[in-house]
Amino acid sequence: MNKKERHRLITKFLTQENIQKQEELVKRLHEEGVPVTQATVSRDIKELKLIKIPSDNGGYRYSLPLESENVSEKLKKLVQDAFISIDQMDKFVLLRTLPGNASAIANLIDKKYHSQLFGLLNDDDNILMIVKTDKDREKVYQELHQLID
Repeated sequence: MNKKERHRLITKFLTQENIQKQEELVKRLHEEGVPVTQATVSRDIKELKLIKIPSDNGGYRYSLPLESENVSEKLKKLVQDAFISIDQMDKFVLLRTLPGNASAIANLIDKKYHSQLFGLLNDDDNILMIVKTDKDREKVYQELHQLID
């Protein structure tokens, strides 16, 4: 697993779980089959600019940094700058981008549409979104298509 994929997995953990210590991140990554050391996780925390915020059950937990711009605004800018094509079929939406842009756009799509997505795959210039329902596919497709117009 490369660094970008590991960062995406860490981001997912932080949005779904109450992670308070680096050791917990190391353990969760190991559970997902990602062999990492605590030193690697420490570097990941610095690179992702994670912050500690008060936890609901006492103590502090890791969180993503506060975004200065809205996810939707960032997504719109990136999609408008890098868009090539968009298509849909069954429960899939495929967005093609200029090379080197798919990862950043996929990260924002994952943040914005996490409740509609079953999964999301990307390479350098393609993003395949697998949605939960046909209604979700229509919503994701239409909203992304509107960003281009």
